[in-house]
Amino acid sequence: MLSRILPAARTATSSVARLQAVRCMGGQTPAHWKSDLELVTENRVTMNDHPIPEGSWQENYNKRNSKWNMYVAVSSLILAVSAFALYQSGAVYLHSTPPLKKS
Repeated sequence: MLSRILPAARTATSSVARLQAVRCMGGQTPAHWKSDLELVTENRVTMNDHPIPEGSWQENYNKRNSKWNMYVAVSSLILAVSAFALYQSGAVYLHSTPPLKKS
């Protein structure tokens, strides 16, 4: 029974494959698509649309660097206070060396 169904299934699938539309691989674009120039002007992606730097880069660098230095100082202080509080509360045991016995 299966030997009769299998060839029929193959011919049915091969005929469906022949009826599929052929893909258009050419360079023609549909008429409703926008041109590259329209896309560029609409999305403002040219070099002329980028912001122009103003002011001294050194002043901006120093301002940002001082902010990041403040973050480092505050976070170091918080880490030290947290470590001290954990050690004082007994939550952390640091396994110190045992006392030396004199014999």
